[in-house]
Amino acid sequence: MTGRRGALREFARLVAAVALVVGASLTAATPTLAADPVLPRPTATVSFLAHIEFTGQATLSGGISRLEIVIDLQGSGRSYVAELAVPNDTGSVELGYIFDTSSGSLFPNTNVEAHFRATLDDGSVVRGPTVSVRYEDTRLDWTVRTGEFVTVHWTAGGAAFGRRALEIADDAVREVTDLLGVRETEPIHFYIYASNDDFYDVIGPGARENVGGEAHPDIRTLFAQISGSQIDDPWVASVVPHELTHLVFDTAVANPYHYPSRWLNEGLAVYLADGYTVGDRFAVEAAVASGSLLPLTALTGQFPTKTQFGLAYAESASAVDFLVREYGQPAMVKLVRSFADGVTDDEAFEASLGVDVAGFEAAWLADLGAEPPVPYGPVDAPVGPVPSDWVGEGQVPGPVDTGSPGATRAPTAPTPGADGGGDATALLVALLLAGLATAGAGIWMLRRQRAGEADTAAAVANAASSAATASPAHLEPLEVERPPDDAAHDAAHDAADDAADDATGP
Repeated sequence: MTGRRGALREFARLVAAVALVVGASLTAATPTLAADPVLPRPTATVSFLAHIEFTGQATLSGGISRLEIVIDLQGSGRSYVAELAVPNDTGSVELGYIFDTSSGSLFPNTNVEAHFRATLDDGSVVRGPTVSVRYEDTRLDWTVRTGEFVTVHWTAGGAAFGRRALEIADDAVREVTDLLGVRETEPIHFYIYASNDDFYDVIGPGARENVGGEAHPDIRTLFAQISGSQIDDPWVASVVPHELTHLVFDTAVANPYHYPSRWLNEGLAVYLADGYTVGDRFAVEAAVASGSLLPLTALTGQFPTKTQFGLAYAESASAVDFLVREYGQPAMVKLVRSFADGVTDDEAFEASLGVDVAGFEAAWLADLGAEPPVPYGPVDAPVGPVPSDWVGEGQVPGPVDTGSPGATRAPTAPTPGADGGGDATALLVALLLAGLATAGAGIWMLRRQRAGEADTAAAVANAASSAATASPAHLEPLEVERPPDDAAHDAAHDAADDAADDATGP
């Protein structure tokens, strides 16, 4: 009995020992999983018209295949992603990125968000917290005043200037929102620059020289250049409502699919701020008389420059004026609001006015007493001469004759005696000369090669004889003479080629 108990104890100790060994082996064989990186909320430092610097202290533990910073600009709808170098070190690591703004493409009052992002070796993604910073024009000492709809920022002219600017802005927004039946719930900011240079620094190097104000609906901001003494000038009471109309128009038509034509947007802004003025009417009538009227289809995007710049605005105001006179103001409002459904221009016009865009334009031109403008752009090429050998029983393929001027001149007929017989003779002579030149050069090179081989053999024998008494340091490699310059050979070929070219012609 005692022996059996002892055996059992020994067996139990054996099992425990085996379990301990197996457990230790499993523990050793199981890899230790690296902890996920800890990404910081970036610190953003703005240097206006230079850059935004993002920095942060991360805790990394390896296993990272890609490290990035993701930057989102207010109103862009797209993310800017920049790859960062993955540090070799682990532990606490400084991350940083400089976002360049020196090109002037980032406007003041734009909200910028950024976060760091890491992709691990297993494909999983770790995202850090987001920082939000407003890109402000910190060069100037701004005075700020907020009204019902608009917040005005200005630097010159004192309190009276700011009050008057805010009055004009709020009145404009109120009038347009009442007309279009929309509500403005998001803040609108109005930055007034007294200096023309400061203003153009903001709107960018690609801006035109005659711009006095710009509206940016994506950031709900208006920029204008008005000196401290100009607030009561008539043009101020025009440019401010004009630009703010664009912001309300954007609210009325907002959709992710289709934006209305520019002529409708600008025409409404001109019409509501100034009406169809005598100056615009004169410009349109002069264009009708001279046949230089621009079609509305040419005014769907960016407006032209120079002399046609003003005409584009005048025509836009004329078209909106006709729309209101012919179809009524409710139809105009219905047209604008219908774009919020993401419909096409034709769909919006047909639903609101009963005609498509082409039908509306034809009615507008008829009201002006204007002929349809001649379209600019690619036209069919004129029909050129067709060689007689190509003409068969069927129709000769080619472009349809559009009656365009400038027919291509027919090629000159070949002169008598210059037919294929003479060309063939010259070609044979040229080929014969080329063959003789090649053969002669080959024989000369073969002889030269054999002579070189004999000289080389003698030199090797002499070197082997002297090697018995010379120290290794005195041995020099044998120089094998290269073949002579093949200039004569190349010249012969060139002469033959030239002769062949002369014989065959271009």
